[in-house]
Amino acid sequence: MINSIKAEFRKLLTVRSTYILTLLSLGFMVLLSFYAQAFSMTGGALKATLHDPNTLNNVIVNALSSLPLIFASIVAILLITHEYRYNTIMHSLTSANRRSKVLIGKIVVVSTYGLILTVVLAVLAPLLAQLGFVLHGHHLVAQNIPYSSLVWRGLFYGWTSVLAALVIGVVARSQVGAIVALFVIPSIEAIVGIFLKAKAVYLPFTGAQNAILSHPERGSLSYAKGALFFGLYLVIAWVIAWILFLKRDAN
Repeated sequence: MINSIKAEFRKLLTVRSTYILTLLSLGFMVLLSFYAQAFSMTGGALKATLHDPNTLNNVIVNALSSLPLIFASIVAILLITHEYRYNTIMHSLTSANRRSKVLIGKIVVVSTYGLILTVVLAVLAPLLAQLGFVLHGHHLVAQNIPYSSLVWRGLFYGWTSVLAALVIGVVARSQVGAIVALFVIPSIEAIVGIFLKAKAVYLPFTGAQNAILSHPERGSLSYAKGALFFGLYLVIAWVIAWILFLKRDAN
């Protein structure tokens, strides 16, 4: 098992796409947190932001729920689809005595990567926002950051985001198809949500996962219920993906 995990870490750390996508993730976080939400703000929007005790909390939430973690999700997809694209998956499967070890190794590696990047984004985002305000000579009012709630929600959101992307990659096996699905599925959910109306809060991505970080509104799921429902969706998806991974191309 340890050898399988080490092998997956080597795969993650020896491809350029991991570093490129990680840098893009950090770059967009800087653009969003430092520039868009702080340095470039002027007028009434700036005044309202400076006097909002939830500004830094919103900065962290925006950093985790937008483009930066999408790049991390693509890294998770590439960890499995690269092997199918370049036909190295059979080497991985034959190097372990059980197929499950290969999949567990990928889950461990992707989880570690996702959690580390989530922590980095969550720590740097508010620091960069404060730097943006200070460089313009502005100062925020005393901030209200619900650390006990935000820590578990942020880590759970980041972890489940990369696991959801990995399960898409395992099922699709196609690099392009999996990445397209990553963007298309939430769009389809948004359309379906129009017809479901109030029940749309139970959809996986636009409903349950979105509720993990977003401030609860009337009629929406609470943080805990959002995490519970998205976790259930993820477990079901992984059971299906695990079965397919064990059965496909097996002699």
